Amino acid sequence: MYELASAVLVAAGDRRELDPNIVRPGWVALGIFVLMAISLALLMWSFARVSRRARAPWDGEDAEASDESAADRATADRDA
Repeated sequence: MYELASAVLVAAGDRRELDPNIVRPGWVALGIFVLMAISLALLMWSFARVSRRARAPWDGEDAEASDESAADRATADRDA
């Protein structure tokens, strides 16, 4: 696969060198970065919300029993 890509690039023959003093990231790169940061923030917010919901006792389960069973499971996991 890389042979095809390199053959296409060599066949193009356009060998312009880019001056590192002139080339800079543009507004498109900044926009993509901002969108990725917003996406990450939304994913973190969603994960925190779902984890909070998972820690809460489920329907039909009282809080004391869930705390005791969680402690029993942690002890069993540690001993295993």
